Amino acid sequence: MLAVLASESTVLGFKLAGVKLCVKAADNILELTRQFRELVSKDIELLIIDNACEPIREEILRFVEFNKKPVIVEVPCKSKLMEKPLFETIVSYATGAK
Repeated sequence: MLAVLASESTVLGFKLAGVKLCVKAADNILELTRQFRELVSKDIELLIIDNACEPIREEILRFVEFNKKPVIVEVPCKSKLMEKPLFETIVSYATGAK
């Protein structure tokens, strides 16, 4: 199963593409963290996020470090530029090139 935790425009795009489990990322960090934890506790294979999840980047990196599923893929959102893609950050941590 596929899930999306992202900005309103990204969620809308994935809903139009037929993805059923789409959650608009909360503006509040505590609520966003709760949304993330709830989604990753479900039986999903792939979680798509965008820049709306930037406030909890460290939480996501810790999760990725210790869990194989779901695979988390970051896509850019229309309204913001990506600072450093999640994949690039993971590779930096894995190679020690922080």
